[in-house]
Amino acid sequence: MTQSSYKHMLDRMERDYIASRLKANELEISIKSKQAILDLESSKHRKTKEDRLQSKAIFDSLMLNIEKEQKDRQERIIEL
Repeated sequence: MTQSSYKHMLDRMERDYIASRLKANELEISIKSKQAILDLESSKHRKTKEDRLQSKAIFDSLMLNIEKEQKDRQERIIEL
């Protein structure tokens, strides 16, 4: 009877081990998938931020050029 109980316990432990390994594998696959999604979204966010900063720099440069042109125009008007 004791041997039967131990055999049953051993079988149950083997099944539990296999089940836990399967669950661990599923979780590892899920983590890899979610990491890939995170990397993709991080890349998109970085690109968007770079584009926004580049647009802001272009806008600031344009505004400085407009101010310079207006200042030059005012100076020419004053000279006339």
